[in-house]
Amino acid sequence: MKWMRKGSLFMNYHEKGLRDIEVARHYNSAAGNPDNDEGLSDIAAYHAQQAIEKELKYVLHDLCGADETQRKFKTHTIPALISQVEEYNVNIPDDVKVIAFDITEWEASTRYPGGAASNREEIADAIRAYEMLAKHIEENIDRRR
Repeated sequence: MKWMRKGSLFMNYHEKGLRDIEVARHYNSAAGNPDNDEGLSDIAAYHAQQAIEKELKYVLHDLCGADETQRKFKTHTIPALISQVEEYNVNIPDDVKVIAFDITEWEASTRYPGGAASNREEIADAIRAYEMLAKHIEENIDRRR
């Protein structure tokens, strides 16, 4: 589904990403995944990747006005989205760039048998990268537009 309702408003990419990161945190925690189940770790990895992807699309679409109908916008590849964001003279924190290639793989590999083979530490790094990205956007980008 392309959109969801939040009361009488439609959720934007940022709001959808917030839901993804909540799921990632839950299934990467001892409470949400007490037995360190691989399937639940895959869910956490997938949603961490999705949160970062949606935060970058939030910058592109909602803050920079990129046309989301363009084919290049329709990607799950974090490095490609970072490049597109940087075309708008918006810098992305290095901690996000460092893990960009690794977490891009999670979008597809976590949905199929065999999984992403990620661990709690790697997922926690992705969650921290999302938090850093979201804070960077709030402090530096929202106010410029």
